[in-house]
Amino acid sequence: MSPSSPQGSRVVIFGNEYSIKGDVDSETTRRVADYVNQKVSEAQKSGSSRDKLKTTILSTMNIAGELFEYRGRCKSQIKELNAVKDKAQSINKRIDDALDSLRS
Repeated sequence: MSPSSPQGSRVVIFGNEYSIKGDVDSETTRRVADYVNQKVSEAQKSGSSRDKLKTTILSTMNIAGELFEYRGRCKSQIKELNAVKDKAQSINKRIDDALDSLRS
């Protein structure tokens, strides 16, 4: 199968079996399902409700919260990397200018 063709996998999430098709390999799909199951289990343990829908929504909110946190960290790191890049370019220009003045 080519990398761009959809692959199918069967996974069990919160006791229900699903057939998932996507652009990632079945191992990645399995790992994602395992992560979702972990988050559902955590939500079940922390909540007093046995309602599957509420547990699923809480799990979804927790996963989305993590996503937003990681996105924020990535944006912050990109800003820091850009600042380092700008500083390196500035230093490089100063070195080039100094070398040019020595050659003159």
